[in-house]
Amino acid sequence: MKKALQIFSFTVIALFILSLFGWMASHLTKGDKDFGFLNGPVEFMMTFPDMFNKSVEQVKSLPETFIKTPEGFEPVNRLDSNLTVLTTYSLDNTTRAIDLVNLKNDSVLHRWTVDNPHLITERIKNPLLLPGKHLIFSYQGKALQRIDSLSNRIWIKNDVWAHHAMNFDSDSNIWTCAYAPVYHATGIYKLEGKTMFYIDNYISKIDPETGEVLFNKSITEILVENGLEGYILKSTNVKDPLHLNDVEPALKTTRYFNKHDVFISLRQPSLIIHYRPSTNKVIDIIEGPFISQHDVDIYNDNTLMIFNNNYYTITAGEGKAPPKDSSRLAEAGDFYSNIIRYDFTNDSISFVGDSVFRANQIFSRTEGLMDFIDPFTYFVEEQNTGLIWVIRNDSVVYKNVFKSQHKGYHHLPNWTRIVKNYE
Repeated sequence: MKKALQIFSFTVIALFILSLFGWMASHLTKGDKDFGFLNGPVEFMMTFPDMFNKSVEQVKSLPETFIKTPEGFEPVNRLDSNLTVLTTYSLDNTTRAIDLVNLKNDSVLHRWTVDNPHLITERIKNPLLLPGKHLIFSYQGKALQRIDSLSNRIWIKNDVWAHHAMNFDSDSNIWTCAYAPVYHATGIYKLEGKTMFYIDNYISKIDPETGEVLFNKSITEILVENGLEGYILKSTNVKDPLHLNDVEPALKTTRYFNKHDVFISLRQPSLIIHYRPSTNKVIDIIEGPFISQHDVDIYNDNTLMIFNNNYYTITAGEGKAPPKDSSRLAEAGDFYSNIIRYDFTNDSISFVGDSVFRANQIFSRTEGLMDFIDPFTYFVEEQNTGLIWVIRNDSVVYKNVFKSQHKGYHHLPNWTRIVKNYE
């Protein structure tokens, strides 16, 4: 009986408070009464549902350039020296920022802002820093352009639709992945009496001062002219069988490659092509236990490093239903991304940091990169999750995200570039 009286009393009090709030809200809306210091709280409660709905709708409508940060995410920062990176992200739907950031203390050393005239999901990937804080960049698959330190445009090349990675060669020219400046298919072959159209890719060398195209070559032409066109059929992605994602130029001549050679990474057929532009010759085709790889780097005179995504080139579906009897199942284990070391001296392949990748479940289905800071330390962008790592001697010394202006969300990274010797 006592408990019932308590419930009745609380109900009466709650109804009184609600009635009082409704009465005050009504008169505030009409403007015929003033409740002094209570005006603010009542007005806040009146508008709270609208603000909440607006906040929910804003989060729902966030473009995919933002990623939800895991609950309870704990960053790690044991960096003992400055580490400067060049990163890009969305300020809003129509503006992009490019920041020089010191990861050691999260300080922004310089910022460029540029308009985004494209879709709200368009990203700037892997910009290049030039002397005088000039930048060269493109929106993914759009015109290449150069800006100065104040974000003023110096030039734009509408005939070079750059995408994915860009790299300097020994003459300070830029090698980039590119598309022909058209929206239709640019490759064709015939198979079983059918004509198949697909997206071709180009490697382009650009003069950074003028934007002049110094070299431009179709990947299809490279394969055909070297008797390797069959590799176009290796991918199950008929519309996009090549998917160029990196062009790494050799900066000097060694026993295994010449200065001005380039190493070309093709995601769909899981190939690294060693190509010599001066003679139009493919020197070697590198295949191995890497699948859908991105980011090939020349590590030293006889070694390549490759970021191995370790994922389908096309998602293969859900697989078969589990069996009633599991005794005959052959277990292939868990798959994560990793770093492949390719040694030219004996054509051998080994794994770098595989244990730390597995222990931390580092995995990116697409994109992703690594960059060696010194022989014992390397940077990893786990692009799909937005996590960035620094690993030293198989120990994590840095793990974080690029925090965004939206609470609970962080920025999708866009091929973060390590900037060495920045002053």
